[in-house]
Amino acid sequence: MINLEHKLTVDDLIVEYMLYKVNNGYEPQFLTSEFISFLDFFESKMPVQDSLYDGEKLFQRFFEREAESDDWLEWTTNEEKFIPHMDMIYSKEDNDYIIKANYNLNSHDKSCINTYYMDNGMSQFDYYKGTAAKIRRIIGEYLVSQPKRKIDENIKVEDNNLIIGKYVTAEIIKNIWDSYINKLIKNHKWPEQCKDINKYLFEMDLASLINLKSIKKELLDFYEVISKRIAILYQQDKNLKISNCISGHLSNGYLAKANYDLLINGYQEIFEIAFGKDKSALNIDLELLTFKESHENGGVYAWDEDVDVNATNSKIGNDNIKKLVRTIDKNI
Repeated sequence: MINLEHKLTVDDLIVEYMLYKVNNGYEPQFLTSEFISFLDFFESKMPVQDSLYDGEKLFQRFFEREAESDDWLEWTTNEEKFIPHMDMIYSKEDNDYIIKANYNLNSHDKSCINTYYMDNGMSQFDYYKGTAAKIRRIIGEYLVSQPKRKIDENIKVEDNNLIIGKYVTAEIIKNIWDSYINKLIKNHKWPEQCKDINKYLFEMDLASLINLKSIKKELLDFYEVISKRIAILYQQDKNLKISNCISGHLSNGYLAKANYDLLINGYQEIFEIAFGKDKSALNIDLELLTFKESHENGGVYAWDEDVDVNATNSKIGNDNIKKLVRTIDKNI
């Protein structure tokens, strides 16, 4: 809740703590007892208004306040509906409530709390010396000893989930191949008529025949690792969303971006061929089983509201991708 003095409240701190965890590679959730421990640590360094040290009551109050404010209200079918950006779930195993980020958590959450206004008017040079920056440094101090989020690649993956992982990864590979080849064509190093990935990469590997670096082995390794990672994430979350956008009208929010960062670990350079800075936006929605690649018609993207965007939407597992998966599997 925003106050006129823009003083830090415990509700602000809840949002800041979740955003820090999600955006810095930690688990996108915490127990109420974890937050109470953090709150005690934080208040030894900076005052917080309206603190409450009963975890269950604190978060029930937080969700009630969000329901009463406009922050988590959205228009759906001509009516306002409360759509939470975090979930509160009781865990029998922990005998505690878990607060989890969901796919509605986005940049609006950052802009409707007091920390957003605290350092307004400061120069860019002094911004990182401001109060909001100090708050985030304290959060970082508390979390520095906690392990970062990882994908357990030893998990046994169910066959139907692995198939989905393969379909999604094949879509990604197709976009990487197209970007890679289009750049070679632009530099007059590749015949323009030889774009078919099945034929000119996996069947005959044209690059090796015309004395160019082949990326076939690299992409086969990429396929095996990334398809399994996606399958594991999907096995754990049937609403899985993955996006390299964190802001703008094409963003799927902070959690989808955190999933993307987790997925590409160790394979950033390959992903960046197609989805790096000023390149295409990637949005994967495994609840709807859709794959969306978008870019500004000018070539690069800033993702403002009014840009002219060229988007390609695919249903995951379409006939072309199934054919590509069969071709790749034959090469492994």
